[in-house]
Formats: sequence, C-alpha cells, structure tokens
Amino acid sequence: MAQALYLKYRPRTFGEVEGQAHVTTTLKNALALNRIAHAYLFTGPRGTGKTSTARILAKAVNCLSEGIDKPCNQCAVCQAINEERMLDLIEIDAASNTSVEDIRDLRDKVDFRPSEAKFKVYIIDEVHMLSNAAFNALLKTLEEPPPHVIFVLATTDPQKIPATVISRVQRFDFRRLTLTEIIARLSEIAANENLRIEPAAVELIARQATGAMRDAISLLDQLTAYGSDEITLAQVQGLLGAASHQMVDDIVARLAEKDVAHGLAIIGNAVDNGADPRQLARELVEYVRALLFIKAGSGAVLTLTAEEQSEMTERAKQFSSEQLVRAIRLFNQAAFELRASAHPTLPLEIAFVEATLEEPASAPRAVAPPPPRNVPPPKPRTESRSAAPPKSASSANVAADTMASAGVLSVDALRAGWSNVLARVRPYNKMAEALLRDAEPIKVEDNLVVLGFYYQGHAERFEKQANGKAMIEKALTEIFQTQCRVKCVLSPKKARLKAVEEDPLIRAAINQLGAEITEIHD
Repeated sequence: MAQALYLKYRPRTFGEVEGQAHVTTTLKNALALNRIAHAYLFTGPRGTGKTSTARILAKAVNCLSEGIDKPCNQCAVCQAINEERMLDLIEIDAASNTSVEDIRDLRDKVDFRPSEAKFKVYIIDEVHMLSNAAFNALLKTLEEPPPHVIFVLATTDPQKIPATVISRVQRFDFRRLTLTEIIARLSEIAANENLRIEPAAVELIARQATGAMRDAISLLDQLTAYGSDEITLAQVQGLLGAASHQMVDDIVARLAEKDVAHGLAIIGNAVDNGADPRQLARELVEYVRALLFIKAGSGAVLTLTAEEQSEMTERAKQFSSEQLVRAIRLFNQAAFELRASAHPTLPLEIAFVEATLEEPASAPRAVAPPPPRNVPPPKPRTESRSAAPPKSASSANVAADTMASAGVLSVDALRAGWSNVLARVRPYNKMAEALLRDAEPIKVEDNLVVLGFYYQGHAERFEKQANGKAMIEKALTEIFQTQCRVKCVLSPKKARLKAVEEDPLIRAAINQLGAEITEIHD
C-alpha cells in the first residue's frame, strides 16, 4: 500500500518544519543549553506542525548522537520513533480519552522509568477535550512530574484549557503558513514525486488549504489519483467544486452593475456545472476581500499577476469601501448558512441580492437649524377642551415631525416622536429596539433623557447591549439636533404599582377575593 504523502513528507528535523522558526529556534537553543522544560503546550490551527514538532522534540531529547544537530534520525532511538515502535513515546488522543479514569491511569504509569530512552514523552493531542475532572487529576503530575517524564500538550483551542494548566507549561503558538510557503512546499513535493502540475493549480490548492500544510499535501495526494500526466487547474476546480476565476469575476461585475437577473443566472449556471455553493461563496469572499485590499492601497500583499492586479484595480474602482465590506459580510454569512440550508443555493442568492441593495443608512440630519438656547418656550394656548377638535393619528405624526424638525427637546416631544426614534434604532440593533418598546421618556434635564422601563430586567438587558445606548443617543441627537445622553431607570408606573401591590388591604383583596389592579389614579 502506498504511503500517504503527508506522512511520507512529514518533518523529521526542526529544520524541515515549515513556517514555525520562532518555535523551532527556541527549542533547538533549549536543547543546546540543556534547559528542557518538563511540560510544553503547542497551540495553533490544524495542520501547522504541532504534533510533528512534538515528535521531533521527543527524538531530540532522546537522541544518542554526540553531535550538536539533533535529532540525527540515524541512531536506534530516532529510528524507533520514526518507525513508531518506541514504547517510551506515548501519544494520547484526548478527544477519545476524556475521562478522569484515563488520566488517573496515565498518572499511575508515569512513575515507571523509560524502557529504552532517557525520557518518556507523553504527547496529548487535542488536550482541550479533557473534562474538568481530568484536568484536575492531571494538574499535580503536570506541575511536578518525575524527572524522566516530559509532557507535550497540543490543541487547536487553547481558550478551553484551564489557566491552572497553562501556568504550568511553556506555551508555543504555531501560526498559519503563508501562501508562498505552501506553494514552495507543494512544488518541492511534486518535483520529488515526478508530478507535473500547473502553477495555477498549485496556487488554488494552497489557497484552499487556508494556512494548513497538511490539508494542502492531502489535497495534492488526492489529485494524483486522476491518473493523468499533468494536474491541471480544471482538475483542481472539479475536485473542489470551485468556479473559475472568470466566473467569479463575472458575478462581481454584475454586483457592481446591480444587475440582479444576470448575477443570479451566473450563480445558477455555476452550480449546475458542478460548482459547490459553499466553495463559490468562499471564492467570492476572497475576491471581494482582494478588491478591498486594493481599494485600501494594500494590494501589494496579494499574490496576483500583473494582469490580475490591473484587472482587479479597475474593478475596485466600481465599488466604495463600504460596499465591499458589506458584500464580504453577506457572502461570508452565506457560506455558513449554506451548511444547513434546505435549498442548495438560496443563502448565496439572497446574499447577492442584498449586496446589490443600498445599505440602510442613518436618516439625514434635519436641515432646520436648532433654536437659540436662550429663547423661552412658547406659552401654551388657553383654549377650552370642548373647542379643541380630537387629533387624528396623521395629525399626531405631523406634530411629532414638526417638533423634531424644530429641535424641541421635551418629554412631550419625545413621546410624540418615539416611533421615529425606534425606527432609526431598528436597522442597527433589533434587540435594543425591542427592549425600547417597553420604555418611555419620563424626564428631560438639559441634554439628559431619562427612560423609564416597565420591567427592571429589560432596563438591565438594554444597558448590556453592545451599542444600544449609542444608537438611541445618536437617533435622538439627529432628530432633535442637540447632543443627547440617555439614562435608564425603572418606570414610576411600575414603582407605584409595586407600592400599591404591597399595601396589606389591597394584597388581601387580591389573594382572598381574586381582585385585580386595572388602573392607578393619583
């Protein structure tokens, strides 16, 4: 059986580890100075060399060579580890050994001295999967292991590891590999394997790997099964379900022209011809992201040919930075939603349509200048109630708009224009807008607007909204043309109701007679 390429070309020395010089240099220096730690934590994305580096470290600390450059990969210990027959190298998959019993079993065995090597090395992969009880069982051993034991913990999610564990280890963060590093390594492997591959195909494989070398090599291995003399870009696109660069460019061109009909037709044709909708969404994100970089003047960081750079520079001129940012968000969200969508292309189609629409902007400022602060408010007109005709809904709205445009900041004006305030908050924070429906303006002091919430819990939730307060302050400032601040309190109506409910006589009427409080009069 042929060996998988990612195993065949797995790094065997520190020098062969791609893109992690900050880790390998430190480990080599520690070896030279004989300052090996008792426990390490290797963190980083998948396929970046964490487990491979741990195995190299296990060889280096046990290497029998007298030379400085370790591991030598020639001595009996190095060969035993390379051939996976070294009993003193114990690799544990924490994802399938999560219980406290598994760690207690490990803890009982660490006291046994190594059988062949100088050190017993425990590599615990995906260590964040251990339970809290298992971490607690591991703590003491991790802090003071026997002198013949070294722990290497590897994880893709260090946030889930308790701080008590992190404080007992030396941490090394592995980074994603760059596109250039992956392309260079794939080209080297292809040359060693006598594979002919188009440069464009190599680049697409490298981009698809998103910084994970193992993923890139595995994909190259999969492409060798085509059996053709040369791996072409079309073959890679067919395997990935990717659309052609020209097709992605056509979709973005229709986006710039706001040509919804033709844009949706291109998306439909791409999927009908075998393109994966999720992959297409990711490619659109990458393309629009590149346009944003060019728009921001950072196009030099992109790996583009001169022809592509010129073409995309012209395309970027058709968009504003805000449009590009919005399109990236929409297509990125569509890539996530496509996982569980009942329709194979619906989220992508919706994202395209929304990207062609104008983003809801904040309402324009009122053109009327604010009134002078030293002008006293007009006196109320004294008319008999019977003579005043009842206000209709439309007249109330007109009055609210009139007061807003006049810059009048008062409780009455706030209540009259409250629906306008909510309408401005809604596009930016729907949760804040929903909570504000349970509030009313109860007081205005200079530029401080006091909002009374009927329920204390709603007031507290509104206070915790990330930008809720900022949004309503902005809306009030734009409507009334004066800088406003907002304070949230419990509504006096709720406070009065609570006081009434606590009255012994009323409480007895409610409990014994089934009475209800329908209205409170002063």
